[in-house]
Amino acid sequence: MPVGRQQIEDWLVARIAGMQRIVPEQVDVDESFVANGLSSRSSVALIGDLAKALGVTLSETLTWEYPTIAALAEHVAGIGGSPHDD
Repeated sequence: MPVGRQQIEDWLVARIAGMQRIVPEQVDVDESFVANGLSSRSSVALIGDLAKALGVTLSETLTWEYPTIAALAEHVAGIGGSPHDD
């Protein structure tokens, strides 16, 4: 069953907030990953975590191809799987 965009977006917001040690409300889904404080290294780590959570293979370049949380969530929503916590 495909995962919804909102579920993926919420997962990304929570993960980025945790990585940045901020509250989720401070993460802007329409700003770039860079504007949300992620470096290239942390962006690659985020994609790896998302791929693991979804049980799929994702390109490490997705944060460049889809530079906002909203855009990435929209793209990944069609892939399938369901994000879960480890």
